[in-house]
Amino acid sequence: MAASSKSGMSGKKAKNSKSRNDTAVQGTNDNSIVSKCSMCMLGYFQDDFLGRFVAKPVRRAPLINRGYFIRAKAIDHVLKSFLTAYQGIKTQLVSLGAGFDSAYFRLKSEGLLENTVFYEVDFPEVTKRKSDMIQTDEVLLKLVGEDSRVVENGIVSPSYKLIGADLRKFNMLQCLLEHHGIHPDCPTLLLSECVITYMGVKSSNAVIRWASETFSHTVFVTYEQVYPNDGFGAVMQNHFKKLGTPLMNIQRYKTLESQQQRYLDLGWTTVRATDMNNFFTTLIPREEKLRVDSIEVFDEFEEWHLKCSHYALVCAFKGSTVSLSETIFPGMNRRRLETLTSQHIQPQDLCLSWKNETFGNGSVKRFGHASATLTGGKIITFGGFGERGNQHTRLCLVQLLDVASGSCLPVEPIGKELGPLLFHTATSVSDDTVVVFGGRTSPYKPKGELLKLKVIPKLQRNTDQETSWLYEWETVQCTGDYPCPRWRHSSAFVSIEGKKNLIVFGGRTASDAVLGDVHVLSLENMEWVQVHSSGNPPSPRHSHSCTTWNNQVIITGGLCEDLQPSGAVHLATCASEPQGNVTVVWTELEMTPPLSPRYSHTSHVYGNCLLLVGGVNPENHYPPGLTVLDLVSGMWKEYALPECTLERPIMVHNHTSDLLSKDELLIIGGGGNCFSFGTHLNSGPLTLDVSLCNL
Repeated sequence: MAASSKSGMSGKKAKNSKSRNDTAVQGTNDNSIVSKCSMCMLGYFQDDFLGRFVAKPVRRAPLINRGYFIRAKAIDHVLKSFLTAYQGIKTQLVSLGAGFDSAYFRLKSEGLLENTVFYEVDFPEVTKRKSDMIQTDEVLLKLVGEDSRVVENGIVSPSYKLIGADLRKFNMLQCLLEHHGIHPDCPTLLLSECVITYMGVKSSNAVIRWASETFSHTVFVTYEQVYPNDGFGAVMQNHFKKLGTPLMNIQRYKTLESQQQRYLDLGWTTVRATDMNNFFTTLIPREEKLRVDSIEVFDEFEEWHLKCSHYALVCAFKGSTVSLSETIFPGMNRRRLETLTSQHIQPQDLCLSWKNETFGNGSVKRFGHASATLTGGKIITFGGFGERGNQHTRLCLVQLLDVASGSCLPVEPIGKELGPLLFHTATSVSDDTVVVFGGRTSPYKPKGELLKLKVIPKLQRNTDQETSWLYEWETVQCTGDYPCPRWRHSSAFVSIEGKKNLIVFGGRTASDAVLGDVHVLSLENMEWVQVHSSGNPPSPRHSHSCTTWNNQVIITGGLCEDLQPSGAVHLATCASEPQGNVTVVWTELEMTPPLSPRYSHTSHVYGNCLLLVGGVNPENHYPPGLTVLDLVSGMWKEYALPECTLERPIMVHNHTSDLLSKDELLIIGGGGNCFSFGTHLNSGPLTLDVSLCNL
């Protein structure tokens, strides 16, 4: 009896757990449809019917709007390619886990479903709600057809079949589809838009195999998450796990390559796959990209590219649909599609390690901030977006990192507090003073002021020991050819004929996507002097890195026009002219092989070696690690950053860093707003062991 009772309780718990998971999965439909509606309301995508399924429209953040825009464009492209290819021929569309999607109504209103029967399948609870909405909406009901009839948990007509079924019970699914007239020899497209990933490997593979064995001429279209093992992937996994909807296939089919092999193993003839970065670059026309840019100011490029690299469009073909593989992916470089997945993490002997778990007392949890090295091994850090108390906010907090003691100390203002800034620059000009230029509070409010910030030790009474720190700051009144307000630019200290100067390059404004101008400030008389550039200058860009070598300024990487990342390395030599003007002569370093592109990284020089730290590369699924480039020979070597864990994701972009020695590199802050998965802030600072690089 005891054993039987225990077994019964265990079964009941499993059933309750399954029910909770089903409810949570259904909840992803409600969240998704609101985001899709937001994207359409703002004009990213034309769909007049989504709003009819949303009780209370909500405006989402620009990053979420863009994420759902590229999702909508990808699915729309595949559906219309299929319908065009079989124009005049009877076809079938089967949307698995359709939720409240409005594709049928949009395509029907455009006259694209004249010979198509559209099937939508989801949990009975979802289809019942959708059926009720359709029945009470004259516009939707008219598109379904006057001869529609209500069935259990759904509604059907000759052209539209809304069916309630659990996809995991595919035998029942097949019976219901057959009952409603599906034909195995009719050209059929099956769509799984963020659906089968919630079902588990066994159940989802059963559906994929069933489809390949049932239909003679068919394409199976999947849009879902991939690449789970970097920082963004870990944040993504944790998000869905917290919602009660874990991504149950992602560890088994984590890459584009494994996704393609999956379908081949389950009976499909040809499989093509791409991530959304490649789709956006290749299949979205430039005029459409410009139109999207004009809808709302956008400044979350890192998270946009990371989101797109972690979502895949996979199309498996069989029968006559095989010819569609080139139609659906026109102009996509085949080698690009193949090599996207062949870019592998460096071998273990080229993988670096963290030297310690945390820096010490205190913590820096922020991104988009600025840091500068002061005398005595101290680093000042301020601004950015981060954590204060229990809130995420733009930060005014100034902190001082003491490398010797391994502590992170707050620095209190003398008088007025320094206001919040993001994506500004800070450059040391003396032992205790930095100059701050540019930055923004919001993308609508760039800053163009030059600030001077000085750190002062506060002595404890009756002792000479420094126990705390203060800072004072002022706005510096400058003269001359002043640069326009900007952010995501670079600045560096450079000596021109023995005189101290600040050089500023690039960045962006609210109206200019990229800037390519150069400005030089004389730190002796605080005058912006006129600059004449010659040679081979870098193209306009932002989010590049800047450092100096032998009194030359080195500009590396960055995000250029049309969101194209750069791998170029440019050197600038500055010389004075009569009347106090400055000539900047640019050269581009030749590298063997060409350097992988990146942006939102940092750089340092040790001897004749340039170190590039972290960043984002939308052309590779694995985040950039540490690159060591010989500035004399142009040869370089890439070292992978340590793999992160679900318990502690680490994202090395939007950070700052400091090369403590030839063996230690300090990573300060970093992270970002991870699509709809929440904000991630690295805990740290973290010390990276770079002794393997043999600097």
